[in-house]
Amino acid sequence: MTEFPLRLERYFFTEQQVIANPEHQVADVKHIDFLVDASANRIEGQPGKYGISAKVELNQEKSGNAPYFITITAFGILVIKDGVDPVVAEPHIETSGAQLLIGVIRERLAEMTARGPWGALYLDFVPITIKIDSNIAD
Repeated sequence: MTEFPLRLERYFFTEQQVIANPEHQVADVKHIDFLVDASANRIEGQPGKYGISAKVELNQEKSGNAPYFITITAFGILVIKDGVDPVVAEPHIETSGAQLLIGVIRERLAEMTARGPWGALYLDFVPITIKIDSNIAD
C-alpha cells in the first residue's frame, strides 16, 4: 500500500447548531434533505498547507417534517507530507479532505441529536467534488 500524501494537522468546528423542531410529527417524516458545501484553499505563506471547510445544513425548502433544524461547519488544516509533489497531493485534498470533514460533521450530527427528543439523525453518503480555490490570507 502506498503511503497517503497528506497529514491532518487539526480540525475544529466553527458553527454547531441543532434545534429540535417542536412541530415535528414522529409518524409523518416525509423526507430530510441536506445542503452540503465544501471548499479548499492554499494557505498563503505556508507552502504545502491547505485549509478546507465543509458545511452541512438542513434544506428546509426540500425537507418535510424534519425533526431538527441543523447547521454544522467544520474547518481543517491539511499538510502535504515531506517529499510529496504538490501536483500528486492536491487532488487528494480536494476529495479526501472534504470527505474527512463530512465524516467529522456526520459524527457530530449523530452525537448532538442522539439525546434530542426525536432521536439520532444520520447524514447519509455525500458525493463531493471540489477544486482548490485561491489563497487564504495570512
